[in-house]
Amino acid sequence: MERLANEVLKRLPGDVTVPGDRPDRSGILHLGAGAFHRAHQAVYTDDTDWGITVAAPNSRGVIDALAAQDGLFSVATLGPDGADLRVIGSIVDTVHVATERDRAAGLVADPATHVVTLTVTEKAYRDPQGVPSLLADGLARRAAADGPPLTILCCDNLPDNGKTTRAAVEPLLDDATRAWAETNVTFPSSMVDRIVPASTQATYERALAELGVSDLAAVEAEPFSQWVIEDDFAGPRPGWAATYTADVAGWERLKLRTLNGVHSTLAYLGALAGTETVAEALALPGAADFARWLISEQIAPSFTPPDGQDTVAYGDSVLERFANPGIRHRCIQIAMDGSQKLPQRLFATIGDLAEAHVDLDLIALPLAAWTRFCAGKTDDGADLPLDDPLRDVIRQSLAAAGPNPAARIDAILGLRQIVPEPLADNHQLRRAAAKWLRELDRHGVATTLEHL
Repeated sequence: MERLANEVLKRLPGDVTVPGDRPDRSGILHLGAGAFHRAHQAVYTDDTDWGITVAAPNSRGVIDALAAQDGLFSVATLGPDGADLRVIGSIVDTVHVATERDRAAGLVADPATHVVTLTVTEKAYRDPQGVPSLLADGLARRAAADGPPLTILCCDNLPDNGKTTRAAVEPLLDDATRAWAETNVTFPSSMVDRIVPASTQATYERALAELGVSDLAAVEAEPFSQWVIEDDFAGPRPGWAATYTADVAGWERLKLRTLNGVHSTLAYLGALAGTETVAEALALPGAADFARWLISEQIAPSFTPPDGQDTVAYGDSVLERFANPGIRHRCIQIAMDGSQKLPQRLFATIGDLAEAHVDLDLIALPLAAWTRFCAGKTDDGADLPLDDPLRDVIRQSLAAAGPNPAARIDAILGLRQIVPEPLADNHQLRRAAAKWLRELDRHGVATTLEHL
């Protein structure tokens, strides 16, 4: 396999964007080597003079590919008219946490590290022995050496994600470290946005055809990209072309409820209907109209958007992005970890609507779709995977409920790890969700949407 390394940059095709002078040290430690980071934060950093050390908590496939490629990889921006390729050079080192934990903790403590960023998925913050423990260990070492200030910046899709990260780390700190961290460590929140499908063989084949060399860390993404960051850095701030604000919360709700909430809804409906991608799910008769109604009648009334933003207009732009034929974002990929995602993407919206006494009929359909998806069969009877940390709990609850739609909805609403207690006793939500589940059971997604 031919390496994509510095020496090949000079002979890449002229229409491929390549990095300029590459940083020789990082300054940023990133936890999580997934495709989203490579197509988002790594691209933003590539436009600065900072570099990134990428730490993979478990799987080492990506970091091994990056190490073999001198940290270089390509991002294909996929629009309706084709792809634009860019080689990214901001990653300067890699570390595998599972086998190099001491080194990873040392990087958190290293005075040359000024910012730690994270994309480790929602469930990682609930495992104190994982990423939170690593951060606590590194902070203890940094405090013991009276090291320079550090910013820990969460980039995962969580509300108040900075506070969530702090809450996961602080209980693991000893008294001396906690006292040092109070004045030397900040946990700003951020909102990140770019649709980045999982890389496939087609991703790697496109990179090979365009670059003339193999790139096993290649990623692809939509043209749109956004990063909103709470301006609360403890030390130096990279020169990211982001939006800096004193309050990220409104931006988080706008994105989590409108983009992520509708994304998950279409993923469950599409998976049940047997469509592979979100674009195909959105093209089902009635799906786009339902998505627009959901945004205007249920999501928009549930919160106040940030100044200058209109939720319905934002939702229209989101649906245009979802319809991009160049992006093949698989429904099954988006559908995974529903128990970790839906509290922010769906149940927070329902809770606020219920408090405001807004009718819950439309917002109950995504709940019914997820309930049916969790049973593991498409409308045509094909198997559906349930990739979720609470898989066994969910399946056992549904099995005990039997075939009755109302009983199955009650089983899901009774899962206190997922659903806030007030919603479990909301009779309007229970009735509406049971009605939709009955429709989905009888007629399937395609017919249900077409006759809304």
